[in-house]
Amino acid sequence: MGSKQQFKGKDVDEAITTACDKLGVPREELAIEILSTGTSGIFGLCRKQAIIRATKKKPDTKPAPVGRSAPMPSQVVQEKPSAAAPPAAAPPAIEYPADEQIPPTAESQPVVEQTSQPAEQPRRKRQPVEERPQEPTVPLTPEVLAQIKGDLEQLLTLMGFPSEIVVEEKNNKAQVKISGEHIEELITKDGQALDSIQYLMRKIISKKFPQKIMFSIDAGEFREKRKVELEELALKLAQEVKETEKTRTIPPLNPAERRVVHLVLQDDKTIRSRSVGDGLFKKILIYLPGKGRIRKKPQRRKPKKDKLTIAE
Repeated sequence: MGSKQQFKGKDVDEAITTACDKLGVPREELAIEILSTGTSGIFGLCRKQAIIRATKKKPDTKPAPVGRSAPMPSQVVQEKPSAAAPPAAAPPAIEYPADEQIPPTAESQPVVEQTSQPAEQPRRKRQPVEERPQEPTVPLTPEVLAQIKGDLEQLLTLMGFPSEIVVEEKNNKAQVKISGEHIEELITKDGQALDSIQYLMRKIISKKFPQKIMFSIDAGEFREKRKVELEELALKLAQEVKETEKTRTIPPLNPAERRVVHLVLQDDKTIRSRSVGDGLFKKILIYLPGKGRIRKKPQRRKPKKDKLTIAE
């Protein structure tokens, strides 16, 4: 009933939700026409909203008096979500992240500590760090390499750091090197800006190509120098742990840097290392077996005072 109205949203789902709220009916009772699916823009800029045209579905004219015929369509509509429920029950796919947690030592060790320490060693032996870069089996096309170069050049220009970009393919992985006069700005704070750029670029490229594309971004050979520094730091702290029997902590690192630390320590059977924290950047604890758990001191309960009762 009534004329169609336009509704906007960040995406089509949000626009439909807005239409449901404004018209006061569930999605199944709306006649929806998608005018625009919207775009995310370039690096989040020039974003366009999704636009739909929606109106309430007209009730059946003739069968409407028959009260039993109207519920039938609604029953059919309800069967579709139930039929779609099995795909939603795709949590079997969650098994894949569980497997992916085995390669990086950082992700698997916290779970090992909760069960038993002897299980840590077998998992460490199955931790070829190179497994993640080897996931893409199809060589990267010139189109992909050109897209990475073009998007990164545009991103750095928008940041005010125009630079020269060279993209090469090695073992089905894109090696991106930045050069120019803005290297110092890009590698400040232990390369956090460079890590953020790499994370953003991976999100951008993943939206444009269906296959998984792996690449790393370096500036002024920072990655190689950083790797050597982390290996030396890890070995130094490991020696301190052996001498003092106290746990040592490395400040938050990205996943690639954490793998460097875990790899250089994994052959030393006298110590353990694990990642702690949430998000992309996590700290690393280096400790002796059995010393890595943080035990809370039991709190003493104050004795309750007996209440005095006055007998009348």
